[in-house]
Amino acid sequence: MADAVEGTEEAEGAENAAARAPAAGGAKQRDAFISYSQSKHAPLARKLQRGLERLAVSRFRPMRMSVFRDVTSLPANHDLWQSIQRELARSRYLILLASPEAAASPWVAREIDYWLRERDTEHLLIAVASGEIEWDERAGDFDWRRTTCLPRNLAGHFTSAPLWVDLREIGERAHHSLRYPPFRAAVATLASPLHGRPKEELEHDDFRQLRFVKRLSWSGVALLVTLLVLAVYGFFDAARQRDEAVAQARVSASQALAARSGQLLATSPNQAAQYALYAEETRSTPESRRALAQAVAAAPYARRRLRADSDSVLGQQGAGRPAQTDVVLSADGTTAAYRSEYDRVQGIRLYDVRSARQSGLLRDDSRPRALSRDGGILATEAYLNRIQLWDTRTGKLLRTVATGHTKDLPRVVQGLHALALSPGGRWVAASHYTPEGHAYAVVWNASSGREIARLRVSDTRIGLGFSADGSRMTLVDSGRREVREFLPEPARWEAARSLPGMTPAPARALQHSGILLFDGARKALTRTPERAEVWDLEKRRRIAERSLGNYENMTVAGGGGTVVVGGRDGSVRLYDARLRPGTELGRLARPAGALAASADGAQVAAGSYGGELNLYTTGARRGQRVALGDGEFTYGDLTPDGRTAVRRTERHTEFWDPRTGRRLGRIPYVNPSVNEEDTAYTLSGDKRYVGMQSVEDTKGETHTRFAIWDLRTGKRTDCRVDIEGLHQDLIPPAVFFLPGDRHVVGAWNGAVEVLDTRACTRSTVKPQLVYDTPALGLSGDRRTLVVLGQGTNDVDTWRWDGDHTFEHTAHTTLPSEVDAVGIGVDHEGKQAAFSDRESHLYVVRLDSGQRVRATGRLPEMTGDAAFSRDGSLVFQGFRTETSRGVRILDAASGDQLDVWATDPPAASAEPYEGMQVVPGPGDDLLTLGPDRRIVRRTAGVEAWRGLLCGLVSQPLPARERDRYLKGLDVAAPCR
Repeated sequence: MADAVEGTEEAEGAENAAARAPAAGGAKQRDAFISYSQSKHAPLARKLQRGLERLAVSRFRPMRMSVFRDVTSLPANHDLWQSIQRELARSRYLILLASPEAAASPWVAREIDYWLRERDTEHLLIAVASGEIEWDERAGDFDWRRTTCLPRNLAGHFTSAPLWVDLREIGERAHHSLRYPPFRAAVATLASPLHGRPKEELEHDDFRQLRFVKRLSWSGVALLVTLLVLAVYGFFDAARQRDEAVAQARVSASQALAARSGQLLATSPNQAAQYALYAEETRSTPESRRALAQAVAAAPYARRRLRADSDSVLGQQGAGRPAQTDVVLSADGTTAAYRSEYDRVQGIRLYDVRSARQSGLLRDDSRPRALSRDGGILATEAYLNRIQLWDTRTGKLLRTVATGHTKDLPRVVQGLHALALSPGGRWVAASHYTPEGHAYAVVWNASSGREIARLRVSDTRIGLGFSADGSRMTLVDSGRREVREFLPEPARWEAARSLPGMTPAPARALQHSGILLFDGARKALTRTPERAEVWDLEKRRRIAERSLGNYENMTVAGGGGTVVVGGRDGSVRLYDARLRPGTELGRLARPAGALAASADGAQVAAGSYGGELNLYTTGARRGQRVALGDGEFTYGDLTPDGRTAVRRTERHTEFWDPRTGRRLGRIPYVNPSVNEEDTAYTLSGDKRYVGMQSVEDTKGETHTRFAIWDLRTGKRTDCRVDIEGLHQDLIPPAVFFLPGDRHVVGAWNGAVEVLDTRACTRSTVKPQLVYDTPALGLSGDRRTLVVLGQGTNDVDTWRWDGDHTFEHTAHTTLPSEVDAVGIGVDHEGKQAAFSDRESHLYVVRLDSGQRVRATGRLPEMTGDAAFSRDGSLVFQGFRTETSRGVRILDAASGDQLDVWATDPPAASAEPYEGMQVVPGPGDDLLTLGPDRRIVRRTAGVEAWRGLLCGLVSQPLPARERDRYLKGLDVAAPCR
């Protein structure tokens, strides 16, 4: 692949050729992925790709090979490496265009690392473009003293001398055509394993095709010239009429399919999703996009079956070991670990939850018990009280921790009572029996394996759990009816606190007697064979209890509190944190004995005693909560670009990254004007600096200033802007770091200015206005600035030149009746959306000034507006007297597609608190409402397609296809 940081170029038509076969997950498989350095050998790589795709293929037929060369069609953002991984995963071969520049490229090294980890060297081909390459027979490896063109991470991965193709002389002469015999021979050598044919056959076929083309071209020239003049007019006229007829037929078919989807929403959500997918595939229209939005809202969950149930379980079941299948999920819902004795390949399978594909296999007979927050570390239980810690990315065993008692144990079959891994994987805790029959809870340092604390507990099942930041661990002992906390850093147990009235969990009941901690280890779910109870550990009181009848197993989402219950009839049902029954996700073939849930409860994994494993997505409509520590956020705490969440404590201001869930840093300053019209924040691209416009209280006098803080040191830099007066307009102020992180743009003292943070100098973009302070909006790529004169309704568009100035590119105006209260700009800076005080929304094409006004029923009050990543949809937050939610609007037509309402505001919420809506990571959206939770929602046509394809991927029945699509060439949408 080309160096991601160097220049890009327009991809040729050959690069978009259709792949030959579908890969797992619905993506099309590629034949090869070319890894190279663009700084030196981009022309050679382009010609090599062209040669591989055209070799031995008729010039009148489509190319049979699909070769990925570079990432010029991918967005240069934080998702770049994930996009590269997807292309590598769908490629059969990796072709390394070796050169000293490629050997030094970090991107080439990462691609090689990925390939060696996920594939093998048999599918890695080498073409030498420049530099030296030598094989050392005695060492059984390349001679790395002389070899200069290969990355060093290939060392030790070849057992014999591999075959490489020498392109050095060809590259120097710049003869990159298949008509040049040496180049054709080199391409044929590389293409031979891709085609599965001998090199000589490919060269022969290519030469024969070339000779045929020459003969045919000369013999047909005269005839073509004669017929062309006669046929051109009729051809183009007929083609135009045919295209118009087909286009109209596609629009009509799409509208009919969308209408049918709407009819099925209430009775058959799965079928409704299927028709919506076909409507969008036939022709994207406002009606098809509405059908997708409504199908997503109507779908309670999506289901993927990863492992089927075993044909027979006889001889495997026993009273001592009732659970033959184990499964755990990481808190972020990205990784699952699974093991079953019915699996033909014994070991622990690792799965990427989002793609529903296996990502690794640990060949070990231990049981998976816990995953770190990001799924990077897996804790397993080995026979006789041993804990193993694994790196899930490399498959390596990091450490084995023993309790110190591994012989002559009573209750051997029960193993460890409880096991907990801190979110970051730093601490591991477990409880176990000793040979004398006593029970202890032990805490270890995971990196060193050193025991840091030991505490005797009652002879029963106990509960262990870490807080969201891993700074404390909570232990619940139902036998002693007490709770106590442990602080790992000082290695100190706090005093025990009683839990009067807690029902003790019997030691005899195995999985029916567990104690599960959630909500940052502040609440506990205790269960017996007959009933379940929920306890508030801080207030030390029972807050819910319920008889669940004959159930098989139970788990709870660590952050959200969603309870998942597996039935003996195979059912998988959700309960809320107060044990009120909710959705039944589905049924397994045998009792649901293995359950796991992500922290937000959006992802659920369920396994049966027979080895069946299903994945469920429970948050298709309502979204997934973003866990940012233990605190809450209020309206306005999200920055307009969605890159930062701000939390004020008593003495500090903290900054969190909603994309990763990590705290970026904090500063020793609390803004007196919380969520008021004078507050604005912006985060630099490297996440080191934060710009803050706020009110400062100095000796009883308030001053508005913009200053920059270093999040690593928590100190303020010397550069600042003093702002005269208070911001009195409806749209809150906004400040933005520009690409490169050197400049910040803001509206200060009535003018739009750019601050050079290094020289601490300001330059004017738009001079001071007679009317109110202008409102600002910035595109997702941080290059297009939209300035709204709130007193004039003038809309000016400026484009950042990437260096130090803005260029004015367009001007338009909003209707005089618009009183804007919110502004949003799409990712590429082509459109802007304006919410007004009357709850209307206007979408403006910035280049032409064309605008549409959104339709649909108007709520009482609207605010923020955010575009989907592709700019086709607009999401607008709204507030009514009884609810908060998000309106979904079509950006092109203004049609209201759907409304996603959230729960009514909590009693503690401010009565006028609205719904904040900002762009999220990738294709997602972030919302913040009166429940004070930041929620990540699936937003956008392509994202909805992927979600619904996970729910129903089968093609439309032949009878229905003939009814709606007869005569139209429409591919299956989930192919």
